[in-house]
Amino acid sequence: MIERVPHPDGRIKAVRLTRKGRRVLDVARPLWANAQDKVLQELGTSAWNDAERRLARLLDVAVDKRRQRDRMRKPVRA
Repeated sequence: MIERVPHPDGRIKAVRLTRKGRRVLDVARPLWANAQDKVLQELGTSAWNDAERRLARLLDVAVDKRRQRDRMRKPVRA
């Protein structure tokens, strides 16, 4: 559903959706939008916004921790 594609900068691993991937995404988008609408209706705008804010903060913390861990693993080059 995704495939690797060349990129001028060899360090970058570029990908794109295949035709099948685009078809699947076209089916999934309205389903996802419907699910989000249902959750928003159940939670209300204030609780939804609070959940988004908390999840964004959780992601920031996780990314920072991973970066710290990765820096500690890199050997020092002479």
